[in-house]
Amino acid sequence: MGENWRDCIVVFLDLPGVKELAPRTAAGSSMMRELHVLAVKEVPHLTRVNHAYVWNDSVLLLGFVDKTRASFIEVMREADRFKRAVDVIKTSYAVAVKGQTFPAPEAIEIASDRVTVLQASSWAMANCFEIEKKLGSLGAAWYVDGRIATKLRGTNQSKKHKVALLPSGQQRTVHTYLGYLWDDAV
Repeated sequence: MGENWRDCIVVFLDLPGVKELAPRTAAGSSMMRELHVLAVKEVPHLTRVNHAYVWNDSVLLLGFVDKTRASFIEVMREADRFKRAVDVIKTSYAVAVKGQTFPAPEAIEIASDRVTVLQASSWAMANCFEIEKKLGSLGAAWYVDGRIATKLRGTNQSKKHKVALLPSGQQRTVHTYLGYLWDDAV
């Protein structure tokens, strides 16, 4: 695409089961607030994750990559470390998809502090939800786009699945991992 389309990895992390806690206890709200505090505390220390978006019981990480294997590994290592920290609050699952960010709107000057255009908004973000919808019932810890998984040396074993992803609807491989991507927390 154009020069303003940047290659990225979008990682969606979610705390499953929080909604079910809402009618009975304040535990769901407490977990969400704890997640928000954790993200504010930890994300500034992530050097390869360029931005995080946090809402309710979810976090969306955005990390820019280039063509090198190292850039993919660095973003995913940081995401894996962040997931470990999230799992202290409650066991989470994560979906990682490679994509390109949409360029900032050229004709529209965004000068409002009341509107946030998510930089991570792209087909990659939408595909996180497609993967979650199709494979979420498997109960994996990680769901990783094959275009990322093939670049990750030394990861734990995965199982491969096919999912039709946007915008083309073409089947792509998604690797599922039952635990963390790496045994070490480096």
